[in-house]
Amino acid sequence: MRITQFILAATVSIFLASNLAYGKQDLPENVRIQTQKRIDLGYHLSTVIGVIDKNGTRFYNFGQMSLSDKTVPDENSIFEIASVTKTFTATLLADLEAKGKMSIHDAIADHIPQFENVFGAPEPQIKLLDLINHTAGLPRNPTNTDNEDNNRYANYSVGNLNDFLSTLSLKAKPTGRMYTNTGAVILEHAIETTIKDSYENLIEKRVLNTLSMDDSHFIVPGEKRNRLVTGYRLGKETREVNVGQWNAMGGLKSTAKDMLSFIGAQIDLNPSPLNDAIQLTHKEQYRDDKDIEALGWHIKANKVSGKSIHYHNGGTDGFVSFAGFNLEDQIGVVILINGTRWWSDLGFHLLDPTNAVRNIEEKAY
Repeated sequence: MRITQFILAATVSIFLASNLAYGKQDLPENVRIQTQKRIDLGYHLSTVIGVIDKNGTRFYNFGQMSLSDKTVPDENSIFEIASVTKTFTATLLADLEAKGKMSIHDAIADHIPQFENVFGAPEPQIKLLDLINHTAGLPRNPTNTDNEDNNRYANYSVGNLNDFLSTLSLKAKPTGRMYTNTGAVILEHAIETTIKDSYENLIEKRVLNTLSMDDSHFIVPGEKRNRLVTGYRLGKETREVNVGQWNAMGGLKSTAKDMLSFIGAQIDLNPSPLNDAIQLTHKEQYRDDKDIEALGWHIKANKVSGKSIHYHNGGTDGFVSFAGFNLEDQIGVVILINGTRWWSDLGFHLLDPTNAVRNIEEKAY
């Protein structure tokens, strides 16, 4: 009898643990409904939501891997995270500062001499942190990239970048914030020039390996490509993104499980040797009437709840992504989607329920 009761109790415990990790019963109903509806309306082909807090990690899986593969993706499926990569770039820069290799307050021209001519003379007010925080007054993309947007950097070289900088002219340090990929490209070049190692190697050694993010790659190896989700946009599959050698702006591919390791480190649920660097990325660096910027993280301040969310979202031709955390409540969220539009509201709501979830009704196409 006792053996039977033990087996029954163990079975129930395993069942409950499984449902905690993979079920949808503790995902807010409005989030669950809207996640599925956006798939049904054609915006998204699949969605994986990961949540981490003091109670552990949970994953919620919707949709299918591709138009032909009906398998539901899970926490081990690999998505393009697009511009969420910039938060890793910021973490690397902060770690280099913590180790005394570079400073976020260094003038750009200290690392890239070509930048001295942008103002006609060295301009110490334009700093490395301005590159990652979109406050350097740079265009969204260099003006000499290819026109094809999703892969405009595929054949872009250091020589092309130097040509662009040789013709770039700014009148003064700008006021305000303008989102740019150019800043991440210049910052990647500055880091590689100074440290004498590739951006990819530095991210792998200093960030990914440190946080045991073993399924995060710039080039997904052959033995893992069966886990690579296919891009999707308006009813059609899309090609894998190709950013050439400029991965700092958006070249990383990752899983929800790996991303929660990264987010867990942000909210001190996954302590690591990167803690000093991570704390630096959380500090507010810029504020105006519309925007608040930490180092590589945007900050959304909610006047209703009084809470603040650090976050970044991203998008390629066939993917959108969201990563964010609420330091006060020690909760983090990642949302990985192959599709377009309408996704960040789900993340904001999970991090602070006073943020509304949009009710999307119109079809995507």
